[in-house]
Amino acid sequence: MARTEDLTPPHSISDWKVLLPYWRSEDRWKALGLLGGIIGLSFLDVQVAVWFGKWDQTFFDTMFAYKVEACIALIPIYLMMMGLSAGMRVIQQYMTQVLSMRWRLWNTRVYLRKYLSDDAYYHLEHGENRADNPDQRIADDLAQMTVWTLRLGLDAIQAVTTFMSFAVVLWTIGGTLSFVWHGWHIVIPGYMFFGTTISILLISLVLEKAGGPLVSANYRQQHYDADLRAALLDVRRNSEQIAFYGGEGAEHFRLSECLHHIATNWRSVMTYTWRANTVVELYTGGINIVLWALLIPKLLAHTLTFGLYSRINSAFMNVRRSLQWFIENYTDLATLRSILQRLSEFERVVTGRSECGIVRTPTEQGQIEIRDLVLDRADGSRIATVGDLTIPTGARLIIGGASGAGKSTLLRALAGLWTCGAGSVSFNMREAMFLPQRSYVPTGTLRQALSYPATPDRYERDACETALEAANLGALVSKLDREAAWSDVLSPGEQQRLAFARVFLTRPAMLFLDEATSALDEDNEALLYTRLLALLPDVTLMSVAHHSGLKRFHDREAVLSRQGMTIRVLHNTI
Repeated sequence: MARTEDLTPPHSISDWKVLLPYWRSEDRWKALGLLGGIIGLSFLDVQVAVWFGKWDQTFFDTMFAYKVEACIALIPIYLMMMGLSAGMRVIQQYMTQVLSMRWRLWNTRVYLRKYLSDDAYYHLEHGENRADNPDQRIADDLAQMTVWTLRLGLDAIQAVTTFMSFAVVLWTIGGTLSFVWHGWHIVIPGYMFFGTTISILLISLVLEKAGGPLVSANYRQQHYDADLRAALLDVRRNSEQIAFYGGEGAEHFRLSECLHHIATNWRSVMTYTWRANTVVELYTGGINIVLWALLIPKLLAHTLTFGLYSRINSAFMNVRRSLQWFIENYTDLATLRSILQRLSEFERVVTGRSECGIVRTPTEQGQIEIRDLVLDRADGSRIATVGDLTIPTGARLIIGGASGAGKSTLLRALAGLWTCGAGSVSFNMREAMFLPQRSYVPTGTLRQALSYPATPDRYERDACETALEAANLGALVSKLDREAAWSDVLSPGEQQRLAFARVFLTRPAMLFLDEATSALDEDNEALLYTRLLALLPDVTLMSVAHHSGLKRFHDREAVLSRQGMTIRVLHNTI
């Protein structure tokens, strides 16, 4: 069994590039306007904090001078500035939420477009390069990315602004440290600023060393959590089959394995979090010692008043908070970095598909042209040799061969889903329709399921009713507008008949059937083919089927093998 660490891709600075596209998009000016407003409010908030520092010094010096009336006169100004500060923070939070939602919606639309383009969703599950749980990456990771990036990014900007503002204050009021050491007269201007900065940066380096592996551990945790959700979804979708098999024990074992991975990796998360938190807690408890040490020269010189101490403490605390942004947000940064890794990996897999060796050329002609076609596996081993084949307009070809001979793979190659091999295919792809063995039946109204992949308003109700009747599904006519999970309501045979109803509704010029009647009895199978040829007499038909009784509905038979394909003419009157 692979170790959990093997699941983690190497961290790269390029992972952060997934943050950039939105800020170059058509929505960038509104986004930049919101961001500018948020940053502007942050800067004003810091200036208000600087003002509060000055107010504190004035107020406490006045208080300890026992000037009561002057103290009372300062309070209304304090209340006004406090209200201003609170208002700015509320507005800033609102603008941040608006920006977060706009960013998330834009990203999600872009990722959905990539996911549903060029059969990327298919190749993510069946291709050589895969990305686990793409649903989680689109639904959860994108949402978390926007929230965490804005919160941490804006906090970082405010930390920089705070640092620049209070560093000046700390440098100015801290004064200069002057002393003699081994005959040398040493002068350190702004010694309080330097002492504070150096101590916190050293702690940050220690923290990165102690908690560095937390990024990889968080990445793996998201992977295993998503695996558990996917396994539970499998149980829900296949509840009937599991119940028939009595597979509760096997499912419990499978889910327990998912929990085992979660628990094992969670121990790593706890270990690295414990190490990071230990450094943070020791730092939090001991940082005041740095301030006390820096105040010793002023105590010795008897220049420290309570008001001055209050202002120095305020400046020290703000500089400390701004510099310890990395320390306080380390675990959150680790989470964000793991999210960016997953999104960057998703981008690489979606956009980094290998070039297809089989060339597909769309044409307007009614025949199907196949030239020098060979079907290979991903490792380069041969599945089948098809060679040259021309299927004239209106011809009906049934494809046979032993199990594993490449019959379904041939249809996947024609559909552009199978990329391994060589040769070329050309036909009118706009007028073609493919029916797999397992028909997809989306949840919604029956009319939506029938009209798929078109929208339900594409066809009139009369046409939908006629199509259902032709597919021997007349009992469902009254349920056209009923919403249900039709994949659970309809039996496998009814789902295959519904797929034929789609054919009768769509009326394609070319039809490719991959064992599309395997769940039907012989009478229903014959009925569907008979009505297909009656309603679409000019359709160009290619069927993959094991039932020999279907040969009578075709005029040619192709038998596939690794060595080549054999064609023979069938003399049928249908």
